[in-house]
Amino acid sequence: MRVLLIIGGQSTENEVSRMSAQNIYKNIDKKHDVKVLGISKDGIWYELKNMIFTSDNWLEDASIVKDTLTYIRTFDVAFPILHGKFGEDGTIQGLLELAGISYVGMNVMSSSIALNKVYTKILLKNYNINMVPSLYIKKKKDSFVIINDDFEEDENILDNVKKKFGYPVFVKASNQGSSVGCYKVESEDELYNKLKMAGSYDDIILIEKAINAKELEVAVLGNEDVLVSNVGEILPHGEFYTYDSKYNDKESKVLIPANITDEESEYIRKTSKKIFKILDGHGLSRCDFFKDKDTGKIYFNEINTMPGFTNISMYPMLIENMGINGTELIERLISLALEK
Repeated sequence: MRVLLIIGGQSTENEVSRMSAQNIYKNIDKKHDVKVLGISKDGIWYELKNMIFTSDNWLEDASIVKDTLTYIRTFDVAFPILHGKFGEDGTIQGLLELAGISYVGMNVMSSSIALNKVYTKILLKNYNINMVPSLYIKKKKDSFVIINDDFEEDENILDNVKKKFGYPVFVKASNQGSSVGCYKVESEDELYNKLKMAGSYDDIILIEKAINAKELEVAVLGNEDVLVSNVGEILPHGEFYTYDSKYNDKESKVLIPANITDEESEYIRKTSKKIFKILDGHGLSRCDFFKDKDTGKIYFNEINTMPGFTNISMYPMLIENMGINGTELIERLISLALEK
């Protein structure tokens, strides 16, 4: 088969995408005719010659692809290894739909909703999924407003935060991954500054109650018949799992299976499958949860439709814990793409 890996991208996770792609390229069965399409941060598309994607000169000797649709249509299946904006938000999925090519991962609608933290919560609220209390904030020019359940605007953010859950809180840019645009706020004095920082990434922002939590993750694999992994636990070196602690801090660790009860594990696995089905999931996802260390309550956090495949990414580790190695995982993802 002719397989196209699409890597890089215009999001803040360009480097993470290339780290993921390096591992996928290493593990993909070489019986396939594999080509790599790299997207630079400024949006130029290249066919790569240099297969060391993690180097600073990863675009060296690459040739620009001018007629993207025609180029894409020469392949049997695409694997968009893109994280964040333009990669997990339905954009690249829409292009591949227009090209009429099978691709790994969720469809346009599922991707668009799942990347948006606010709209994921709005959807899942209808299905009684337990989530951390939050407020939907919208950036309007240089100011911010709350959007309430009736989609009316409320400018009094400080009083609403104080009344609903107090401090500390997390401020999260809605359409970002890898904890980019995510900030902990300890007091009212910090809130607007952190909103402005998150607003530099996105016009839609989530303010969420901060809880003293274990961070738990589950891998999902499949289309109609869905496999759900054991629950894994993140042991971040630091207060919470930031971008730096994910990719640069060797003191951060993972534990598979997580140190939770069988009942808690079953609840998380069952809820992950339910969420995947609600979103009309295809291919793969990673579902993230919190367990409140003080109350024992479990909350759904978010779903990732193209989780990382780096050396320290949880998704491939959770799948490997099920007895599926890297090469077999990629073969399954390609087969799932051709099935849908």
